[in-house]
Amino acid sequence: MNWLTWGSILFAMAAAMLWWLSAIVKTPKSFAVHVVRPNDPMGLPLGGNPLGGTYVGNAYSKDFAVLTDALRRQSKLSALAAICAGVSAALQAVALLS
Repeated sequence: MNWLTWGSILFAMAAAMLWWLSAIVKTPKSFAVHVVRPNDPMGLPLGGNPLGGTYVGNAYSKDFAVLTDALRRQSKLSALAAICAGVSAALQAVALLS
């Protein structure tokens, strides 16, 4: 058997494993949004330095909720795809041994 074929199988298995590991990273169910009022006499927006501002409270963003749901769904699909790639590489190795 050709060493290039075996190298291809090993790299395919490694890629599937890394892909799967990246897909099972936990994504938070929500993101905290802290609202801070700047203590600057000019009332500069938070694009400057929010440190030293006055904490006002928490907020909710529907956009963050949509993003979170999309990331979680994407991660689950990536995990399934990585498993399929790993099985494919394993089957190729078995086929070469037969």
